[in-house]
Amino acid sequence: MSCAGAIAYAVTGLVLAASEPVVIGTDAPFPAYTYVDEAGVITGFERDVMDQVCSRAALTCTWELANFDQLIPGVMTGRFDVVLGGIAVTEERRAMVDFTDPYHGTDPNEWYIGRPGAKAPAEALVAVQSGTVQEAHLRQMGYRHVSFPTEPQVLESLLEGQVDLALGPFETRQDINDFVAVNGFDYLYSEVILDDGVGMAVCKGNSSLLGSLNMALDAMRRDGTLASLENRWFE
Repeated sequence: MSCAGAIAYAVTGLVLAASEPVVIGTDAPFPAYTYVDEAGVITGFERDVMDQVCSRAALTCTWELANFDQLIPGVMTGRFDVVLGGIAVTEERRAMVDFTDPYHGTDPNEWYIGRPGAKAPAEALVAVQSGTVQEAHLRQMGYRHVSFPTEPQVLESLLEGQVDLALGPFETRQDINDFVAVNGFDYLYSEVILDDGVGMAVCKGNSSLLGSLNMALDAMRRDGTLASLENRWFE
C-alpha cells in the first residue's frame, strides 16, 4: 500500500534525501510530549526528538497541527508524512500504519477524574478524546462514553456536569493536576491500558522514510541523546 501524495525518497548510504519537505502532523495540548508555548511555537519532548531526527536524516521538516483523531487518518491519506505526539503503539493501529521503533515508554495505569463520590466507570458516563487508546479501551469494555475531538472539550464537559468522569493521559501532567485541584475533582479510578510504547507513524509501505527515522532514532539511543531528552522533559 502506498500513500496518496506520498513523497518520493532516495537513500544514499546512511543519508536520506527528500525531494520535498516532510510534513509532520501533531496534536499539541499534551505537555510534556508536545504543546504550543507562549510564543506560539510547537515545543516539548517530541519536538526535540523530531528536530534531531530531521537533522540527522537530512530531512527538511515542516509542522502542522491537527486534532488527535486526524493524525493517523491523515498519514494514511498522505496529508502528513509522519505523525507523532504521545501516540501509543497498539495492534489496532499497526493494522493501519507503520510505526518506528518505540522511543519512550508509557505507564499502563490510566486514571479517571471526577468529583468525589462519582459513579464507577462501569456505571458512569465517561468523556474521552476521540482517536485515543482511552477511547478504544472504553469501547472494548462496553462502558458508556462520549467522545470529543479535543481534550479541552473533554475537560469542559466534566466541568459542566455533562459527564460523570473523564478518562485520559492525566496523572503525570501538571496542567491536569492544576485543573483537578482548582475545580474540586480527584483521581478516582484507574485501569490498565497496555501498549508497546510511543512511536512515530508513517503510511504503510513507506519503508524508505521509516528506515531513515529508525536509523536516526537508533543513533540517538546509542549516543545518549534520547536519554538526555527524556531526563529534560520527564524528570
